Amino acid sequence: MRARVFWFLAVLGIFSGGMDVLAGNPDDDWKEIVNLDAGPQLRATSAQAAGATVIAHLDLQEAALRAFLAAHPQEARVFEGRLRLARLLQIRGDFQNSDKARVESKRILDSLEKVATPEQRVELDFAKIARLMRSLRQGNQVQREELLAAARAFQAAHPSDRRLAALLAEISTLFDPQPKTKEQLLEDAQGLATEEELKSRIADDLKRVHLVGQEVPLSFTSVQGHEIKVEELRGRPLFVIFFADFSPTSSAAIITLQKTVAELPKGSVRVIGIDLDEKPETLTALMKARSITWPVAFDGKGWQSPLARALGINALPTVWLLDAHGRLRSLNALDGAAGKARQLLQER
Repeated sequence: MRARVFWFLAVLGIFSGGMDVLAGNPDDDWKEIVNLDAGPQLRATSAQAAGATVIAHLDLQEAALRAFLAAHPQEARVFEGRLRLARLLQIRGDFQNSDKARVESKRILDSLEKVATPEQRVELDFAKIARLMRSLRQGNQVQREELLAAARAFQAAHPSDRRLAALLAEISTLFDPQPKTKEQLLEDAQGLATEEELKSRIADDLKRVHLVGQEVPLSFTSVQGHEIKVEELRGRPLFVIFFADFSPTSSAAIITLQKTVAELPKGSVRVIGIDLDEKPETLTALMKARSITWPVAFDGKGWQSPLARALGINALPTVWLLDAHGRLRSLNALDGAAGKARQLLQER
């Protein structure tokens, strides 16, 4: 989340002949489809090249799926092929903002409703929830509740499905504005999780949600040489940003936060940062490039930083907002940051 232009053109060349490649033995044709799940194998060198790479790979996958469905209409894997095509079209619709792709995706899922066997129903139901999640993005409370209801219906209908824990944990990421619901989703996911990586992620998520409404125990010596204690920064709302140069979206978050602070009355809010890079020169370059002047914590331990571990940080960038009493009020403060800060300023 970088291929050179010649590779992109090569992919287009493959795509132009894709319909001819998949028209033989169904097992071999299906193997080609599954192999494409690995995604583009080269890294792009720019955001523009990355976008071209994604589109080229989507083209290749779509051509392979349509060719398989046309060549083997009676094959047992046609149902899964159509599900895959619906999912791909939804991704394309989101990535390229194509209503045509979204409409066809929904049409395929609706048509599968009429032919799904009891065994296929679970996959169809899961695909519909996945589609709803992609359509939702951040969404409002009504949309989140619709998604939650669909997930709970899936849980009731398929209580032993192996994907339930991951599904509930993923849906919980949309409920930062509703921490109690988020907590319940995570606790349910925790009870179902069997994979250690997922268990660890859920434990981190629960650490964060349990801090909402509480005073955040955070202190460090900044790279500027100052002793920073959150308990001594009370009196004004405080943004806390966790970031790193290796996180492609951290720079954008820093810029957004700086613009937000500039929109607010001068001196009305504070900002501190926790950097998870491993080399001090990386942080120094980033601070210079982004004109960062607020206090920044750095210990060179990356994801294993005691600060990150104690606070359950497992995704970057993360932006919190604390009120004038040092209590955590938002786990996702970057979304509507200025409005949230103004509300806290009125509460003082």
